Amino acid sequence: MSRQRSSLNFVPKVVIWGVIVYLIVTRANHRHQQFRQIRQAISAATEAAAPRHAPAPGPARAFNNRLWYGKDTDKDIDPILTRRNFLVVLDGSGSMADSQCSGNLSKIAAAKQAIAAFSNKLKPDDNLGLCAFDSRGVTERSPLSLNRAAFGKALQEVRSDSNTPLGHAVTLGYSLLQKQARHQLGYGEYYLIVVTDGEADRGDDPRDIVNRVVGESPVVISTIGFCIGQGHSLNRPGLTLYHDATNLKELNDGLESVLAESDFSASADMR
Repeated sequence: MSRQRSSLNFVPKVVIWGVIVYLIVTRANHRHQQFRQIRQAISAATEAAAPRHAPAPGPARAFNNRLWYGKDTDKDIDPILTRRNFLVVLDGSGSMADSQCSGNLSKIAAAKQAIAAFSNKLKPDDNLGLCAFDSRGVTERSPLSLNRAAFGKALQEVRSDSNTPLGHAVTLGYSLLQKQARHQLGYGEYYLIVVTDGEADRGDDPRDIVNRVVGESPVVISTIGFCIGQGHSLNRPGLTLYHDATNLKELNDGLESVLAESDFSASADMR
């Protein structure tokens, strides 16, 4: 009799746990279905609003891989899917300590001044991040975010005491933009801005990664060549934007041209 009563007590527990598991699975499936419906609705709206005319001229505006950023995620989706993202790659090579083309300032100091001014011209909901290479290596210094104070602090800490691993730096910057794109489901705008005063180290040519970025993604690569002329490996007409800067004003103008490209693209899409 006792064994029978124990069996009867066990049955409700099994039923209760079964119901709990069913509810958890059902809720998860429902959330996934909602996510898919949202994504489909966004895709439909985007296609319906797409301009019927040819796309605006400019580098890196067309791409052949919808999932250039990797696998979709349903975690930590950015509430602003159309957010603009600006990732700055700053050259911390030893030659940036020179004062050529920058008056009484070192080139690294002039670059920091211009980049800081650029950061103040962004919209409040624009993401801004920083990568750099110096004696601490090729690393992310400030993640893409709205935190301008953290960006400014990281910017000032960049040194001018290394070689010029441009290929690795562009690759890192692209990977960080891809990471952010997963949170925006691939929507939005993505700009990789390189500020440099020299050619890449031997074996670290950035042209291969540039070809990949331009071929598979909407990322716009913009390079400000500081006191190095037009003959730089990142000056790729039709693929990248390039601005030759021989003084601080032209350095500022080069960074502002990135915003002009973004504004032009936005106005072209609205027509």
